[in-house]
Amino acid sequence: MQYKLLKFVILSRFSKQLLALMLVLLLYALFVSFKTGSAGAEPIYYYYGPAFITFFLVLPILSGGIAVLKSDRDFLFTLPVKRSDLAISLFVVQLLSFGLIIIYVLAYSFSSLTSEIGYALTDFVALVLTVTSLGPMTYSLKARWRALIAFIILLWSLSVYLGFPLSPAAIYTGHPMYADLSSIILALITVPLAFRALLRVDLDMMKTFSRYSSGQVKHVRRFQGMSPIRAIFAENYFVVEVAGRMNSMGGGGSYRSGRFKLYKGMVATSILSALYYYLFVYRLSIPLHTAETAIFILSIYVIIILMFLTMGILGNERLWLGFMTRSPTRYLREILIAKALSIATLFSPLAIANFIIAIRGNEQALNFGLLLVTVLPSLLVIVVYVSAFLSPFQIKEEFTMPGQFNLRQMATLLPALPAWVMLAASFGALEQGLTSVASEITVFTSIIFVVAALFLLSSESLGRKLINNLVAAGFV
Repeated sequence: MQYKLLKFVILSRFSKQLLALMLVLLLYALFVSFKTGSAGAEPIYYYYGPAFITFFLVLPILSGGIAVLKSDRDFLFTLPVKRSDLAISLFVVQLLSFGLIIIYVLAYSFSSLTSEIGYALTDFVALVLTVTSLGPMTYSLKARWRALIAFIILLWSLSVYLGFPLSPAAIYTGHPMYADLSSIILALITVPLAFRALLRVDLDMMKTFSRYSSGQVKHVRRFQGMSPIRAIFAENYFVVEVAGRMNSMGGGGSYRSGRFKLYKGMVATSILSALYYYLFVYRLSIPLHTAETAIFILSIYVIIILMFLTMGILGNERLWLGFMTRSPTRYLREILIAKALSIATLFSPLAIANFIIAIRGNEQALNFGLLLVTVLPSLLVIVVYVSAFLSPFQIKEEFTMPGQFNLRQMATLLPALPAWVMLAASFGALEQGLTSVASEITVFTSIIFVVAALFLLSSESLGRKLINNLVAAGFV
């Protein structure tokens, strides 16, 4: 019975083809990390290893996601199955959705930890279990409590930079025994609490649903007296929407969306940019090669974050309201332009910091700066079109995942591949001392993506096909 239940729960969330791909990617990440070596790159892991661990510990808390479908409430939770068996099955799916991201992202650092590989494996296994558990454990908590827990874990994890050794991230700062001790203790606390939450997951879901559905709207945006395009920009440029399935592969966890005003976001990115510039120019005593590699890694993950945040652009749209009150293709074009410009504006302080760093001698920073203000906004437009044709879905309820994740949805990552290839080519040119070639590749990449985005936005026929595809997919 347990095997059948586990098989049903997994396959209702992940297609067999995607599970096979996830296994291949996992094995490949481990193989590359042990075979390629990371000689001389330890400073990267000292600075970025704890940062990445902190990010993935905080992510499931803030997203509060659990891998539960709407159909589970209507069917699975009503079956006469043991609650313990159901909790184990949901925990395994949670592991596939959230836990494996630690291995995908941090496997590259194994080769720098060969002298304490036993400690590293123990630390990462405990971290996988912890990251898996944090979502169910905090799902039903109010936002302020989730934020408080996330803040405490953030300070604890980053305390290694201040010399505090008792932290899961201390594996990168030369304290493997303390890292194992703290991560094991964290897993021993979070795993039982997660199972306790999964035993009553249906009650927690109803509790969360009733809390948010009964809330009052605090701020009402008014559009009286605005022209159509001004209203669209007021909604989509001056207000930044963050939405998506907050997990490794997009296949689990509840869909979440949030909004903040652009000027508030720019205040945050300006502060971060100043800190980023200060650290890179005055504080990080690392070789130029290592700094360039660090920026290259940051560029890759910025693209990954953007890829998963674009799904809310069309997923949150209501065709009967937006597309029927204005020329559909024109409405679509203006929304995408507004959102693309909003992304460029939001990251412009960080881009400026990178341009200044590039002038001071770090050519890879030029790549990152152009990526932020040209490639990212253009990629947003391209991803929206690709996802609309390959796997469109409309969000009709935020508290459960939209449905099974499969290879067609995974294929929406394809537009990122050319960007990664161009970044790698530019970095390779810098490694060979070909500074002018690297700059040419960077500029060429920016032009390609901008031209591709402008072509999509200007094509009336593609716009009509996209809208017809949304209607055929059941958008309302």
